Amino acid sequence: MILACLANKIKYDISIMVGRLEIILNSNSGENDSSLKIKKKEVMKMEERMKMKPNIVVIVPAHNEESVIEKTIYDLLKQTLPVNIIVVADNCTDQTVLLVKKMQESYPTVNLMETVNNMHRKAGAINQALRTLVGKEIDAVLLMDADTRINSEAVKEGWKTLSSNPQLAAVCSIAGTLEYQGYNPWKWLLYTLQKLEYAMFDSQRVETLDRIKVVHGMAALHRWTALQQVGFYDEGNLVEDYELTIRYKEKGWKVTVNLDMRAWTDVPLSLKALWKQRLRWLRGGVDSLCEHGWNKATRGDILNHFLFVFLTVIQTYLLILIFIMLSKNIPWEISPWLIGVISLGYLDGLYRLKYVKNLKGGDLVVRLSLIPEILYGWFQAVVMLYAYYLSFAKINQNW
Repeated sequence: MILACLANKIKYDISIMVGRLEIILNSNSGENDSSLKIKKKEVMKMEERMKMKPNIVVIVPAHNEESVIEKTIYDLLKQTLPVNIIVVADNCTDQTVLLVKKMQESYPTVNLMETVNNMHRKAGAINQALRTLVGKEIDAVLLMDADTRINSEAVKEGWKTLSSNPQLAAVCSIAGTLEYQGYNPWKWLLYTLQKLEYAMFDSQRVETLDRIKVVHGMAALHRWTALQQVGFYDEGNLVEDYELTIRYKEKGWKVTVNLDMRAWTDVPLSLKALWKQRLRWLRGGVDSLCEHGWNKATRGDILNHFLFVFLTVIQTYLLILIFIMLSKNIPWEISPWLIGVISLGYLDGLYRLKYVKNLKGGDLVVRLSLIPEILYGWFQAVVMLYAYYLSFAKINQNW
């Protein structure tokens, strides 16, 4: 298990190195400058608009979100930078539509739109709303999930970042988890593992600068001109936010994160729900890379997949070898060098706890004990391998 933990640590460090190598390669090749063809007049026009009060529209796709939609809208109404809100009710059968209509009576910036013949879930719902905005003077669009909570400075901070660089297509929030309120120890453990994982995602976003892997769908502010240029979401993709990020990069746009733009979401609290969520994410990611192929926008992620396969083979081999040696009482010892590397990885894991929002004693116990996160890592590895199989075999699934 220690070796498995070490391998996971090495994988993470190398993935960061791959991301940094991408930055060096792109800066040396000049691809970003040549791919993003923004005329001088267009840049001047953007700069003039950015000095004025921005026109920002928020699109919130909602499918049967009666338990959370009011809280989400109130978060948007409290923004220090005013926004216009469009709630897109997508085939709702609960009270979502009625709740939004009731809020419309008191808040003129809240708008309701109901989808028409949408067969493509979240991506289709958002695209229907985006099409109604074409031709309007809009600076940016905040796309966020209905079950996401954001801080009151989120839009302001996102706009501050987006308006500071005309080559930025989008800026996403850091991604936190809403607190688990129950007392079930198994659900608490699943929640805590994901809480620590989301913090690791944030550390990756910070360390890869403006080359983040994905502008996630929890809460992200998109430049309207960039969003129109790439053609909105791919409605046939399982992970529309990741696929959109790839197209941004292919067009030469940059994407980044703002640490003061904060968002929190609920996470799955059963192994079955977690498996389904991660399988959809990972399968969709592999499908997207297969669709786009090897290019400047995808090569880093493709290399990380090769790295994952290599380290998975190494881990499996080492675990089998250790099992055989223990079962046959073959003497073996761990070298001081290996102990030193493991210790560094352990300390690095403790250091990254600084990215955990609202750190609690239970979080620290899980991180210190190692075993839960090691098992969680193997769970993720199994899901990833199954996602490869589904993608390469082109097996259709009902999500």
